[in-house]
Amino acid sequence: MINYMRINTECMIAILQYVLLQCLPFAIYFYKKNRHGLHILQLENYYNDRYLAWMKNNIKTIFDIKTIGLLVIPVIVMIFFNWDLGSLLNVVAYLTLILTSKRPKEKKPFVVTARIKRMAVTYAIIIAAIFYISARNVVLILNICAIFAYVFVYIVNLINRPIEKAIRAGFCRKATQNLKSIKGLEVVGITGSYGKTSTKHIVNTILSQKYNTLMTPESYNTTMGVVRTVNEKLSRTDNLFVCEMGAKYVGDIKEICDIVHPNYAIITAIGEQHLETFKSLENIRKTKLELVDSLPEDKGIAFVNWEDENIKNSKITKNMVRYGLSKEADYYATNIEITERGSNFDVVIPGKEPISIKTKLLGNLNILNIVGAVAVADKLGLTEEQIKTGAKYIKPVTHRLELKPNPNGSIIIDDAYNSNIRGAKMALEVLKNFKNRKRILITPRYCRLR
Repeated sequence: MINYMRINTECMIAILQYVLLQCLPFAIYFYKKNRHGLHILQLENYYNDRYLAWMKNNIKTIFDIKTIGLLVIPVIVMIFFNWDLGSLLNVVAYLTLILTSKRPKEKKPFVVTARIKRMAVTYAIIIAAIFYISARNVVLILNICAIFAYVFVYIVNLINRPIEKAIRAGFCRKATQNLKSIKGLEVVGITGSYGKTSTKHIVNTILSQKYNTLMTPESYNTTMGVVRTVNEKLSRTDNLFVCEMGAKYVGDIKEICDIVHPNYAIITAIGEQHLETFKSLENIRKTKLELVDSLPEDKGIAFVNWEDENIKNSKITKNMVRYGLSKEADYYATNIEITERGSNFDVVIPGKEPISIKTKLLGNLNILNIVGAVAVADKLGLTEEQIKTGAKYIKPVTHRLELKPNPNGSIIIDDAYNSNIRGAKMALEVLKNFKNRKRILITPRYCRLR
């Protein structure tokens, strides 16, 4: 009896050692692959159809030949030749994949949210079930899971969808109620194919000279980003909510508007961004104008960039205020001067004396955004001094036409975040203002200074 128990104990220890030897490298590699998959899912706002579209466009990443080869060969060796040799090769394969695979860099960092934690619980349940059902073929099943790691993200998100849908609806209702509970609170919605984040910061800085403002932080421009901002940061003393609204699909802007109910709209641009999801410029136009369509019929005002041809060619029936750099607009900039210290210009205001603006920001695109903010501020009752003071306080948004100090006397402009063609062109135009100096532009686009 004692010998039998000892043999059983030794067998159990041997099995546990074997499982641990196989499972630990798998767990590390599976985590690395799934972390990236979850990161992409997060960037796609947890929409399975968007994640599936990403998978189709990155099929070589999803089913990496190196991964398939390294994980299939050990299984073949184990089944048809030698079990121990195959097991050893399997461990070597995982160690090779762990050491040689690099995590791709994405535009925004991965955030371990409550939703990600709920998905982790679902992962644990699925993996435990797989182990229980297929204990005898554990290596084969583990390797299949590793090869289909990105597919697991899709499956887990699909399983959790009913729960997440209910939780999401609850958060949205709470945000709507929070906004309605503050008497007199007004919402300024900002959208556009580019320039919306910079415009948001500019508008918020100027309007904060008179009002208590809340602004969506960083690039929080998705539905749940807006909802989270409202639920976590909205104060009873806030007068204005400056809300950036992003979109990749028709209906995205409307979804946000149905929650925040904007009083004012700013359309910075309509251009060919995210065509892989929008499919056409007309769909982009329709989506951006969802913000205008959501404005109240009587008091709503749409502030539009009149330098943008696609906006000019749009049918806007609501009360419209045009801003730009030419006399065609209602509010426009004149006497523009750009120096190493920033930009100086005048803003022409209908029925009033022009306002002289001094700002640390560079480039006509930033000047255009400031003119739009001045138009909003004027309509919301700010004085000339409040507008001028706010303009002085505006800081460049990180990596967006940001002038970097350099002790050797050269001019460095950091525009690393901006990936659209117009923005890159604007950065080059800014550099042209600094002659007889070494000029450096940091940009994600290939461009040439003539």
